[in-house]
Amino acid sequence: MDTFVFSCNFILPIICLVFLGYKLRQRNFLTDEFIKVGNKFAFRFCFFSTMFVNLYNVQTFDKKYIDIAFFAFISIAFLMFIGILYAVLFVKDPKKKGVMVQAFYRSNYAIIGIPLATLLFGNGNLAATAIVLAVTIPMYNASSVVFLTIFLKDGKNKISIKSIIYKIFTNPLIDGIIAAGICLLVRPYLGGWTLKTSSFRFIYVTIENLSKITTPLSLIILGAQFKFSATKKLLPYITVGVLARLIFAPLIGLSAALHFYPHFEGPEYAALIPLFGSPIAIASAIMAEQMNNDGELARQILVWTTLFSAITLFIIVAIFRQIGIF
Repeated sequence: MDTFVFSCNFILPIICLVFLGYKLRQRNFLTDEFIKVGNKFAFRFCFFSTMFVNLYNVQTFDKKYIDIAFFAFISIAFLMFIGILYAVLFVKDPKKKGVMVQAFYRSNYAIIGIPLATLLFGNGNLAATAIVLAVTIPMYNASSVVFLTIFLKDGKNKISIKSIIYKIFTNPLIDGIIAAGICLLVRPYLGGWTLKTSSFRFIYVTIENLSKITTPLSLIILGAQFKFSATKKLLPYITVGVLARLIFAPLIGLSAALHFYPHFEGPEYAALIPLFGSPIAIASAIMAEQMNNDGELARQILVWTTLFSAITLFIIVAIFRQIGIF
């Protein structure tokens, strides 16, 4: 019962905010323009602030941060490889290949990962989450451009290394981590001066206040974007996408973490659970549409992985609670 209550209190706040966004959109309380602008605002300012605040508050650089960064990189690369194998061997339509590859490895970490970790350990314990984001966001951005391009035969899309690098370094999450990282590097040479305690602390307070609205705003907007329009002909691909994202990825990733990194504790698993167990990223559907891939399939995988993740994340959290991680 303790595990059940803990898991409910962990998952239900996320589900309730997503459901609120969905119902408000259904009743036209939230408009398309609000969703569009709200998405941009959350992405450009709130996520930047969240990453900056959490990394800025790191007092010491634990060796575990290096371990979790390395593990995140290797595990995502492995899931990419499995996704490529599946697409090459079993998917005939070139426009579906890149979409299916993304389902194996690209999680909605920016929007789901931060709320999950926050609910478990609060805003002051998200350093591991920030480290994982710093590793995975560039991987997601660069690889998605590649996978949504290389399988197409019409030649309309060209892979641009310059464009990939530009997208990485103009990503607000990466910028927030870079800004905080610079502050951490120069902190030992400032004689104890910090932005939080200086005469300029209003800057830090402003950024911190923006970070506090990241979770509720992003989840409400996520719910407002739900659209149910699945077609039967896509059901086999949707099924594989859901199983790959919500069953295969967390089973492989979290089992490997437990086996190879026994020193990982609650904060590390609060960062890893959404990395492997959260639904596919919203950006995956947007990119698929824009890059002449199967946008309808990408949207359906997004919708159904988001819905079923309420169940799978509940189970994962309950298991980790039962074995004493949380």
